Amino acid sequence: MKKIISFLLAFMLMFSLCLPASALEIGIEEMQINPYGKGADSIDTVTWYKQSDRYFLLLPENVNLQQAKVYFSAMFSVDIDDKSISSGDSAAYFTPGDHTLTCGVKKYPLTVCFSQNIPAVFITTESGSLSHIHENKENKESGMIRVYENGQMTLDSELKQIKGRGNATWFCPKKPYNIKFDSKTALLGMAKAKKWTLLANYADKSLIHNAFAWEFSDEFGLMYGSEYRYVDLYINGEYLGNYVICESVEVGSNRVDIEDLEDANEDANPDIDIEALPRGGTGANGAVQPYTSKGSRKWVEIPQNPENISGGYLLEYEYGKRYDNEVSGFVLPNGQSVVLKSPEYASKAQVNYIADFVGAATDALFSETGYNDQGKHYSEYIDMDSLINTYILQEISMNFDAGFSSFFAYKDKDSDKIVYSPVWDMDNAFGCNQKNMNVSLSDYSLWWVNQMIGGGNGTPTVMHAAYRHPEFRAAVRERWAELKENGAFDNVNTTVKNLVNDLQASSVMNGIRWNHFSTQDRNVILEKWLAEAGSSMSFVQNRTKTLDKGFGEKGAYVYYDVSGAKINWCAFVTPVLEIGDTATIRAFTGNSSIRPPSGMAFKCWNTAADGSGVNYYPGDTVVLTQEATTFYAVWEKAPEPAPKPEPEPEKPQELNFWQKIVNFFKKIIDFFKDMFGIQ
Repeated sequence: MKKIISFLLAFMLMFSLCLPASALEIGIEEMQINPYGKGADSIDTVTWYKQSDRYFLLLPENVNLQQAKVYFSAMFSVDIDDKSISSGDSAAYFTPGDHTLTCGVKKYPLTVCFSQNIPAVFITTESGSLSHIHENKENKESGMIRVYENGQMTLDSELKQIKGRGNATWFCPKKPYNIKFDSKTALLGMAKAKKWTLLANYADKSLIHNAFAWEFSDEFGLMYGSEYRYVDLYINGEYLGNYVICESVEVGSNRVDIEDLEDANEDANPDIDIEALPRGGTGANGAVQPYTSKGSRKWVEIPQNPENISGGYLLEYEYGKRYDNEVSGFVLPNGQSVVLKSPEYASKAQVNYIADFVGAATDALFSETGYNDQGKHYSEYIDMDSLINTYILQEISMNFDAGFSSFFAYKDKDSDKIVYSPVWDMDNAFGCNQKNMNVSLSDYSLWWVNQMIGGGNGTPTVMHAAYRHPEFRAAVRERWAELKENGAFDNVNTTVKNLVNDLQASSVMNGIRWNHFSTQDRNVILEKWLAEAGSSMSFVQNRTKTLDKGFGEKGAYVYYDVSGAKINWCAFVTPVLEIGDTATIRAFTGNSSIRPPSGMAFKCWNTAADGSGVNYYPGDTVVLTQEATTFYAVWEKAPEPAPKPEPEPEKPQELNFWQKIVNFFKKIIDFFKDMFGIQ
C-alpha cells in the first residue's frame, strides 16, 4: 500500500511539474457567457472583467439564464457556489449577485450583473483588438455589429469601419467612437444613415447631460437635433459601459437636410480625387495660415465649381488649435475660427463666399447699432428664431463650450439666412462640476453665455453679441414666456426623469466598469449615481427659476466693458438680478487672461464709455434702475516699476582654520618651486 501511495504522490508531482506555470497560478484562464445560447466565438459572447480582487460578468438585459451558455478554460474542475459546471453548460447558476468560483485550490470572487431597459450593441474588430484604433483616433478597422433589443436580435451586419472620435474626450479612459456602414442602415428605430456616433459621456457621471440638450432642442423647435438611444456597448467581448448611440452631425436627407455641396463638387469634377488636391490659403504665396492669423482663409484647389455655390454649408465654430487640423475654413476678423464640416473639401470660391456672408453678419451683430457698414441689420443674415432658441438652451445649460466649440450653424442653397443649429456635445453642461474662465458651472445663480467676453480665440460669442441689443433681449423674454406657457420645461424634466429610471441597472454596471465612484458595492454605486443624476435635474430646475427672474419683465443685466484690454479666456459674470436689486461692483481681475492696454493700469469703472459718468470702485454697490447697465473700464498710466537695487559687493569669505593651514603650505611649496625652477 505504501508503494502505491508513494507512486501516486510521485506521479502527481511529475504531473504538476509538467503543467504550465500559468495554469497553476491562474486556474481559470478565461470565463465567458453567451447570453443568447450561442458559441464561445460568437460576436455576442461576454468575457468577465477583473477589478481589484473581484471578477465581474456584466451582462445585457433580458437574458434567459437557462438558454445562456457558460464557457471557460481551466486546468481543474470548476464549481460555482459548490455546484459543479462544465464549459458549454447552461449558465443557470450565474444568477444576479455575488458568487464564488472554485478551481482546484483557487477561489474567485465573482459578481454577476444584468442591465435593464436598454438595448445591447456588440461589435468585433477585424483584429480582435482595439489597440490599433486607440493608437490614433484616425486609425480605422472593419468589423461586425450585432444589436439586441429586449433580448431579440434586430441587426446583424458588417461594419465598414470603426474609429475614434472627439477632442478632449478622446483622451479619457472610456473613449468615444464613430462607426460607418457600407450602406444606409437603420439603428434602434432611428432613420437610416451610414454614419453613427457612440458617445462615452465619461466626464458626465450622471449620463444625462446630452439627453437634456437634445430634449430641450426638440421642445424649443431647433432643427436637426440628433435622435439618440442609450445602449450597453460590448467590443470584442469586453463590456465598455453605458453609451449613447446617436446621429452624427452631417449633411444628409435624414440628418442636416440641406444641399450637399460636397456631392456637387464631385459632379463638377469627375475623375478627380478631390481629397488629393493641393491646399491653398491667404498666406504668402498661397500658404495656409494658422488660427492666429485673424481674417485668414483656407481651401482646396478644386478646378471647377458647381454653377451655384450659395449652399449648403455646414459650419462649426471651433477652438483655434482644432481649426488648424481641419481642411477648409476661415478665421473671422474678430478671431473666431469657423470650420467647414461640409463641404469638408471646399474650393477657394466657396470658402470666400461663406466667409464673406458670415463676416457681414458678424460685423452687424457686433456693432453697437446692429448694422454693418453696408447698412444691413444682423437679422437680415441670421434666422433669428434659431439664434434665440440656441441662446436660451446654451444659457440654461451653462455649457462649458457655449458658442466656441462644437457650435454648429448651416446655410442652405439659395437661402439668405444662417441657421444656428443643431445642438451638439453637451456633456460638460447642466451643472457639471467644472470651472471655465474661473467660473463655477454648477452655480445656477449667474449669467453665463451673455457675459462670456473671452474664449479660446479671445472673442465674445455671437450669442453674447446678440444679447447686447435691446431688441434681442426683448425677443428672448417673449420666447421664454412662450416656452413656459407651452410646458416645454416640464416636458423635458418628465422625459429625463423617466430616462433616469430606465438607466439605473446600466449605470451600476457602468460605474463598476469605470470605477466612477471608487467602490464595487452595487448599492453604493446606485446611490451615488442617483445623486449625480438628481444634482443635474435639480440644476435644471433651479436654473429655470433663476432665468424666470432674468428673462422676466424686471430682469436686469449688468455688463462690464474692458475695451482696449487684451482678452483671452475670461468672463466677467454677474448674478442674475432684477430692477431694484442692489449689485456689488466686481473687481477687475488683472490676471494673465485680461491685460490692460500697454503702459496702462486699471483705475475704476465708469457709467459712460468716455469716462464722463459716475466712477465706481470694486466693492461699491449700486441699485439697478434699468434693464441693462454697462460699466466701462477706466485706465490710468501704470506706475513706473521701481528700480532694482544695486547688488551689494560680495564680501570676501572668511577662511576657517584648516583652509588657512592649507593655504600656508601651498605658499611654502610655491616658494620652493620658484627657488629651484620646478615646473
